[in-house]
Amino acid sequence: MDSEQDITIKNWDGTWTYHPRVKARPESVEDLVEIVTDPVRFPSPVRPAGSMHSTARMNGDDEGGTMVEMTAMNRILHFTDDTVTVEAGVTHGDLAKALKARGLQPYITTEIGNTTLAAFACAATKDSSFPGEYGQVSSYVVGIRYVDANGQIKEITEANDPQEMQLFRTSYGMFGLIFEVTIKVRPTQALEVRHYGLSIDEFRKFLPVYKARGHAVMYYIYPYARRVVVELRKQHPDRKPNSRLRWQYRNKFWKQWAPAVATWIDTNIKSKKWRAKAHDAFFYVQRQLMVRLMRYNHSWPHAQIITYPRKPKVFYLFSMWSFRETDFFDILERYCDFCIAYEKGTGFRCNLPSVGYVISRDCEALFSYTWEGPGMSIDPASTGGREWEEFLHAYNDFCSEHGGTPLFNQTPFLTREMVRHSFGARLQKFAAARAERDPKERFLDQHFRNLLS
Repeated sequence: MDSEQDITIKNWDGTWTYHPRVKARPESVEDLVEIVTDPVRFPSPVRPAGSMHSTARMNGDDEGGTMVEMTAMNRILHFTDDTVTVEAGVTHGDLAKALKARGLQPYITTEIGNTTLAAFACAATKDSSFPGEYGQVSSYVVGIRYVDANGQIKEITEANDPQEMQLFRTSYGMFGLIFEVTIKVRPTQALEVRHYGLSIDEFRKFLPVYKARGHAVMYYIYPYARRVVVELRKQHPDRKPNSRLRWQYRNKFWKQWAPAVATWIDTNIKSKKWRAKAHDAFFYVQRQLMVRLMRYNHSWPHAQIITYPRKPKVFYLFSMWSFRETDFFDILERYCDFCIAYEKGTGFRCNLPSVGYVISRDCEALFSYTWEGPGMSIDPASTGGREWEEFLHAYNDFCSEHGGTPLFNQTPFLTREMVRHSFGARLQKFAAARAERDPKERFLDQHFRNLLS
């Protein structure tokens, strides 16, 4: 096991800086047991780390503690007809490639390919839900093995202990160090994709139709134009996938080209008026390209996964809140008002479109953001910077006031009051369960201590 002492490490986009006393890179379960049972060499808090792609603080205290980088434990262990078992550090992108070679796919091919399976198993994720299915990857995790706070190797499964699995699926590493994950998979199904440009009123009108026709619905929000581009996906199990080329251009666009153009506009156009006009023009081009070019009849579902570089030259940053579907369109109108008013008052506007997902009700994880019913999200996006972070503070206030639900790992700058307002009694239930499983707070850092107390 490799280890370093007193180092400085940043997450993938540089937003968060950590100064662990020790950074360990285990290669086996025995290494994990050694880490947990030796608090002198590996001081508390002990926090796991994968790709460090979360937009919120996840991987330890500002000073001290032990960061456990799980990326060396990255073997795909075995397949069954409907599951795959992997080590904690296997990434979503690598797993999807291995599944594709066997004619299989994950139930959810969420976009970020860097995410590790241990993160999927115990943290919130998002994607649009197909009818009768979930939109959160952890809901398809059916078994985990982990090292608990006493250094004991434990195993839980959906079949043997569904209540414990419900707790673990959004435990964020506070119940133990997960080293093995079993997740449900299925045969590959061809994906049909279409994009349509709509006003907000048109989107409100057509959403029930889209859902009735069996579509999963994602959308791009252009608040300054009060427009959306709706992405409709439909699965065709009777068709063989045979296309992926346009996904490659689409992934390159959102991974590199769009952030680069947005950054160029902000850097080189000094006039506020003309900078806004340039962004409006670029947003118009984006909408036209998606509607006219991004059409697939028999696409590979794996092709939509994007793997980001560890130190990118340009950034695509985001945050997320979910809202009840019944209230969503009124909130979406107010969100557009909020963005326009914020730009008028501060001069800042998000230079990338917001996105969102239609997500089915899901009670498989305690901190599910659709616990009380079907939800729809609003995810602002930007290339980052100090003004972006200030915007997110104001956006968090807006969402909390409108009854939104955040994700601990994808909603930065949360406060204790926001978390209490969103999760209520579930927060108390989780805090009690965490204290029972880890009374000496081996895995609890100051960030989560503030939010959970």
